[in-house]
Amino acid sequence: MSTVPFLGRLLGKGALLALLALLTVATWPLFLLGVARWGWPPHQARLWQFRRYVHLTWTAAPPPPGIAPLSRAYLLLLIVEKLLLVPVHGLAWFLDEVLCGKQLDGTPVRAPLFLLSAARSGSTQISRYLETDPRLAAPTVLQTMFPYLWLWHLVRATAGRVVPPSWVERALARMASEEFLQRHELSPFHTDTFEVMFFHMHLNLLALCLGPDPIASDVGFSSMEEHNRSLWEDEFVVFLDRLGSKTLAFAGAGEGGQPRRLYIKGHFQAADDALAQRYPDAHFVTVVRDPVSRLQSVLNHLHGNTPCEALGAVPWRWLSEGLPDSTAAYCRREKDWFTRSEGPSRTVIRFTDYVTDLEGTMREVYRSCLGDEVLPDHVPTQHAPRQRKNYRVNRSLSELGIDAAAYGAQLDDYRAWCRQPRPSQVATQGG
Repeated sequence: MSTVPFLGRLLGKGALLALLALLTVATWPLFLLGVARWGWPPHQARLWQFRRYVHLTWTAAPPPPGIAPLSRAYLLLLIVEKLLLVPVHGLAWFLDEVLCGKQLDGTPVRAPLFLLSAARSGSTQISRYLETDPRLAAPTVLQTMFPYLWLWHLVRATAGRVVPPSWVERALARMASEEFLQRHELSPFHTDTFEVMFFHMHLNLLALCLGPDPIASDVGFSSMEEHNRSLWEDEFVVFLDRLGSKTLAFAGAGEGGQPRRLYIKGHFQAADDALAQRYPDAHFVTVVRDPVSRLQSVLNHLHGNTPCEALGAVPWRWLSEGLPDSTAAYCRREKDWFTRSEGPSRTVIRFTDYVTDLEGTMREVYRSCLGDEVLPDHVPTQHAPRQRKNYRVNRSLSELGIDAAAYGAQLDDYRAWCRQPRPSQVATQGG
């Protein structure tokens, strides 16, 4: 975008934020009373996060194309907008505690199922099959972005009369780029990558606009650094737990009056130990895919997934410098965690099995996660036709200056792990 139109957008954003500040200033005292009673709402960034991102906005010095002064000013306005909305979202969160606190306390999350795999591993479609199981309850995209039980009940009572669901789907699709929609199935009424919505409510996704180092540390999903330790080990787990109770309470009992199990899908490997400690009865599933193919998919996906349309696509150089190391770190942590002898129950699924043997893969998932020896009728045994070619943007690793052979060589152990047959295949091959 040229300078003059961008300056106009910047001034317009500033004017809207001035109005927003006037409208929300009176909510701060009540919000702070709620904080004193229930603590800081876990889905809202804390003051240290705001300070950190303001500092990054003015001091980050990424490689070309760099960050233009007007872009830094716009980023600062986005941070201010998040801050001004904190008491609004916080009061909405506290209203649940006032109206439904006792119900939520009496609806604990027990034996949750986590589909915890790396980005671009093929987990989304498997998730679509799992979330429709009547024994599970999974928060939708909209429920995760607006985690207020009172609001869910209000929407259910007026569903289709105020805002038709089809309008919501079209509105969300218009917010996403064509490149994004080619690579990811987006539906506001299905579950999706949990930590992405969580980070959308915090500030992490703005790291994509700040260069390779913030991208690696704040969007890598595996790094546990001092500045984000409390985010992963405290806020994330508290948010997941309370949202889980809301999801279970809203869904009600399953078939035969049996309590449902919470189901969450995402790439939150950094929170693995914290979640295992919180839920020792949980079951974790991962889908493993060759990291070279996955890295190429991640880079192209994030280039078309800008957190702010006004700032344009994330520069290729930032992604190609910021993501390979953090993606490799995710692989190492994933392999280490899923192969430990101690800890919660875990299942490893290979992407190649999912592609070539959907029925066998889903039998393995349901046998290990839900104890089913017979695959439920709602789970398909053949892949539906899908277009996964002719992407609008699909750069190779070599085009991005990444040596695919060298990258793969540093992950030889992980790649060998990805090729290991699942236990049922070993038993069959052994006679």
